[in-house]
Order: sequence, then structure tokens, then C-alpha cells
Amino acid sequence: MQFGLFCTYENPQGDYVSAYGEQTGLVRLVEDLGFDEAWVAEHHFNPGAASPSCLALLAHLAGQTRRIRLGSAAVLLPFRDPITVAEDVATVDILSHGRFNLAVAKGGPFPVQNKHFHAAKETSRAKTLEALTVIEKLLYEPVVHFKGEFFELDGVELVPKPVQAPIPTFFATATEDALKLAAARGYGIMAAPPFPLDGARQSLRLYREAVPGADPRFTLIRFYHVAATREQAVADAQAFLRPFVERMQAVTQEAQPNWTPWFALDRMIADSLVGTIEDVAAKVEAIADDLSPRTLVLKPLSPDFAKRKADLELFARAVRPRWSAAA
Repeated sequence: MQFGLFCTYENPQGDYVSAYGEQTGLVRLVEDLGFDEAWVAEHHFNPGAASPSCLALLAHLAGQTRRIRLGSAAVLLPFRDPITVAEDVATVDILSHGRFNLAVAKGGPFPVQNKHFHAAKETSRAKTLEALTVIEKLLYEPVVHFKGEFFELDGVELVPKPVQAPIPTFFATATEDALKLAAARGYGIMAAPPFPLDGARQSLRLYREAVPGADPRFTLIRFYHVAATREQAVADAQAFLRPFVERMQAVTQEAQPNWTPWFALDRMIADSLVGTIEDVAAKVEAIADDLSPRTLVLKPLSPDFAKRKADLELFARAVRPRWSAAA
């Protein structure tokens, strides 16, 4: 099992320059600590998570790092032109010398995104799948002719071409049809921090049933916070997550009610890496035994940069080597 960092470009000080500088510093830190991957989220119209241009951020990180793999988590394809995405993906792959992982999704239950990007909610999944088909053709075929429901290309040659062929590709989804398609196409799958572990088990089962023997290359992202006692860690996590949970419960109740149960605060903390460092180590081993993720990705909860840095250093020192020795 590998370990990674999830980057959402927290902005507690309301200073975008500082937010970008701190996140870059954390990516450099985890590379030095021996982490394997860093994933950048795509969020829109959210001052507290200021990463709308995830591929631009990854291009910057490519020049700031040497070894760590860099991934998009995830490019929201209904809101983007697939030719532009393919050009940017190839560019990031070149700048990183073939260290890029591409994850895509249709976007969360945020009507404001669909409104402002003129993307109908009813067709967002179909548009995502067609856009990904177009992107792959552009990346790996010399000249692309394509006519679909949403996109038409007549003799398009992508410049530049990526270093990797294929680029490792992941689908951030929990939908049965999308999971089956991911298995059929050989994509990995990814689960976001709020997603229940029970749901992850179900997603893995559906993937493996669709194509027996297929490798889901499962990437699991979890909230992470440590304190001297488990009670203190849980109290901290409740304080950090409560505004997020309340906002997401309101949004999903209106736009996607079947997602609302995901955002139960106590359940979310129970499924996260929250507690003493011994609690976290035990949870990592339990997740490894239960779900066998390809990569376990940490999302530090504290808004304080020094605390996030200290928690990542503690994980690298006290958990990662212990788990590796046990494995």
C-alpha cells in the first residue's frame, strides 16, 4: 500500500497567495518524507478550498517536485472542453516527466456549478463518459475523427503528446453503471474523504463482479487528525468538520438526497483517521486488511499550517514505517 496527500488548498486566512504557498510546501514536505502521491482537488466558487484550476496547479507542482506522482482528484469533465483538458493533461505529464495520474468525475451536488458552466445535471454523467473517450483518443491516437452526442472532432491532432501511454486513469464514482464501465475500460476507482467505508466495499464488489480479476487500483482518501487523546482528536475533528457537514447536508438534501446520509458527522469521523497516533496506526492496518487500497491518501483536517505539517511528519515517522514492517 502506498500513501499520499490530498490537496484542497485550504484558505483559513482569506489569503490566496499564502494558501497556495502553504499547500506547495506540504507537497514538498511529503515528497521528502517518502510519500508516494499528491492529489489536487478541483473546487469551484469556494473561497475555503481554492483549487478551481487543478491542472494548472499540478503543472506548478511538477516544477516544484522531483519524484512524487501528481494526480487530479478530480477533473470535472462536464464543465470543460475535452480538447483543452487533453492538451493540459499532456502538458502536465511532460512537465512532470511522466509522473501524472488522471482522475475524473462528473462533479458533486452543487447546482451553482452546473448553472454557471451551463452543464445540465441530467446529462452530466453521459457527458463525462463521452468527454473521457474523446480525451483518450486525443492522447493516444495520431488524428481523431469523432462524432458523439456532445462532441464532434474532424481530424484533430493533439499537440503535445504525453510521456505516458497510457496515463494511469481513475474514476471518482460510486454509481453502479460508472463502476462497471470503469472496470471494463481498466480505470482505477477513487473514494473521497466523506464516502463511507461500507460504500467503498460495495464499489469494490461491483467493480470486481463486472470484470472478474480486474484490478481496481483503489485510491482511498481519508480525513486525518491526531491529538494526545482520542477524545481530544474527536472533539477537534467535530469542530473542523461540522460546518462542512452542515453545508453538505443542506446542499445534498436539495440537489441529491441519496447522498445526504454520507454526511453524518459521527459516522464520517469513525471512518476517518482520527485519534491518537496509535489509533491511526490501527485504523490504517484495518483498512489495509479490509479494502487493500492501492493508495491511502491523507487529508489533514486542521486549518493551521504548522499542525498539518506536524501531523504529516508524525504519520511518516510513526505509522508508515510500522505498517510497512507489518506488511
